[in-house]
Amino acid sequence: MPFPAPIRPLRRLRGPVVAAACAALLGAVGSLPAAHAADRHPLAGSRPTYATRAADAGPLPGGRHVSARLHLNSRDPQGLSAFLRDVSDPHSPHYRHYLTPAEYQRRFGPTGHQIQTITAWLAGSGFTVTGRTPHYLTIEGPARAVLQAFGTSLHRYRTGRGTSEAPSGDLSVPASLGATVLGVSGLSTPGAARPLSTPVPALDVPADGAVCSGHFGEKPATGLPKAYGRTSTYAPCPYTPAQLRHAYGAGTKGATGRGSTIAVVDAYGSPDMPADADRYARATGDHAFRPGQYRQHVTPADWHIGDACAPPRTWAGEQALDIDLAHGLAPDANVLYVGANSCLDNDLMDAESYIIDGRRADVISNSWAEIIHSDPGHLTPTLVAAWNLLFEQAAAEGIGVYFAAGDCGDSSPQAAQTGTNCDPKTTRAQADFPSGSPWVTSVGGTTLALDRHGDYAWETSMGDELAIRTDNDTAWGPVPGVFAFGGGGGASDFPQPWYQRGRVPGDTAHRMTPDVALEGDGALPVLVGLTDAGTFQLIGFGGTSAAAPAFAAVQADAQQASGQRLGFANPLLYGLAQSRAGVFHDVTDRPANAGAQPLTVVRDEGPDIDTSAGAQRYLLYTLGHDFGLHARPGYDDATGLGSPTTGYLRWFQHTKGTLK
Repeated sequence: MPFPAPIRPLRRLRGPVVAAACAALLGAVGSLPAAHAADRHPLAGSRPTYATRAADAGPLPGGRHVSARLHLNSRDPQGLSAFLRDVSDPHSPHYRHYLTPAEYQRRFGPTGHQIQTITAWLAGSGFTVTGRTPHYLTIEGPARAVLQAFGTSLHRYRTGRGTSEAPSGDLSVPASLGATVLGVSGLSTPGAARPLSTPVPALDVPADGAVCSGHFGEKPATGLPKAYGRTSTYAPCPYTPAQLRHAYGAGTKGATGRGSTIAVVDAYGSPDMPADADRYARATGDHAFRPGQYRQHVTPADWHIGDACAPPRTWAGEQALDIDLAHGLAPDANVLYVGANSCLDNDLMDAESYIIDGRRADVISNSWAEIIHSDPGHLTPTLVAAWNLLFEQAAAEGIGVYFAAGDCGDSSPQAAQTGTNCDPKTTRAQADFPSGSPWVTSVGGTTLALDRHGDYAWETSMGDELAIRTDNDTAWGPVPGVFAFGGGGGASDFPQPWYQRGRVPGDTAHRMTPDVALEGDGALPVLVGLTDAGTFQLIGFGGTSAAAPAFAAVQADAQQASGQRLGFANPLLYGLAQSRAGVFHDVTDRPANAGAQPLTVVRDEGPDIDTSAGAQRYLLYTLGHDFGLHARPGYDDATGLGSPTTGYLRWFQHTKGTLK
């Protein structure tokens, strides 16, 4: 399938336009490097943590070419906050009175005069503005212009991978521009997002010779060691969308996502989509995409491929997972895939803003994450603020943004020692970002069990401890094992938002994650179809990467059921959980109807596993053991409000999504 037209290049400001602006304004603002600190507005946190005096390797030559982004602030941050509260609060008379992208820019975007003033100041400092979007200006110039414009110089710093460049102090701008400039990015080493999925063997393909259960507890793992004094059972075969729809009540009559568009944002893009998605749908008993139902926006010629990002082949698995789950749980919704040119923040922001600036979707699913506190630390306050402003714009336009909460428990250094999908650079327990933003819906993970009829049986928190066979294969050891896989959650860096007040126990000072949760366990994965090395395969995938597109699809179903654009869903979700019983499963670490505790499964990796490399064919997982997070009655930091019941979508059908 040919790729659609590339993202529109940034509009360049050149020739007479810039000259006229400079002539009109340069006299007013001058170069403004300012000798007095009182005349400057500091951009706090713009010096990364690795830029220490001990690691300083000297300044960059003044003539070295540099490029950066100058991020623009809202013209009325307080007014935007008030508007977002009104438009998102189910009890407000202005609930769901959303803005179009043009209305948002006229009301809250920077003015033309502000842009002209900044452009002239940059020119006077030695920078050239080479591009402009509603969110930022791209600037280029010699390294000496950084000192002239931002009051500090660029230096090299020794890091674990050689040297990295960074400002030698926090940047600043003239005080008169402080309200317009949100920050500057690109002058230090960028951070990278990671996909939140883990592939596992397909298990349900008979040719593999692996054993799996048709439902939880069906097949005892006889002949293998006992755990906790009893025989475990083989893990269920990977779940299909039809099984998840049945368990959560999705895809029913009048709630199939028709009329809604689900956008999926990942890095890069597979040339085998949507053919793989159609083949997968048929293989699992579902319908392929209708003509025009799937679209994608990718620009392979502009991809940035390097060591900072997982390769496109890895992201192709993430894309397949996200598309298969979005289509599977909202079979009539349109799906738009937008592939960022890399996993770096700038490219991911461009992908996200492509959707938001054109209001091209109703919900956006994101299955990738970063961490704020790391060594070295790259996710600066400027990038965090720029992300949050973008999510605020989405909320103003009625777009719901959904992020996977992570696969590393509390993301602490202790969890990262053995967790298979953790960021090893973490320096403390923390909620992942952007999942921790107060303007997105954070989707955690659960372990779902179905009964022999295919009905919902129970759920526990997504947290697996791994043990292998020891003592000449006569025992499992250690038991329960080492932490291997979990959901993400905990306290973020942001103050507790109004919609969580009085509804979240414990830490009342911070925004807590996740908000909701769905199946995503790596020990009980979902089935995905993709072409790898020229061969189409059915592969099990686990992670909150599965939960995020699944819940985004449920929200598309809910939008059709209610006949209303849902927008930013968190205030409604917390209000609904408080006022209506039976719409969320209250997921706990020890589900009452799950039988003997602790819960275990044996995963059969198949006879072709290469045991000479240290791999094990049989693995014992103890379930419901997330690292540092615990699923308790009510809201908790492992599964949030819980997972949607079959009554969730019925509530939208009966009430049109309005709290009364």
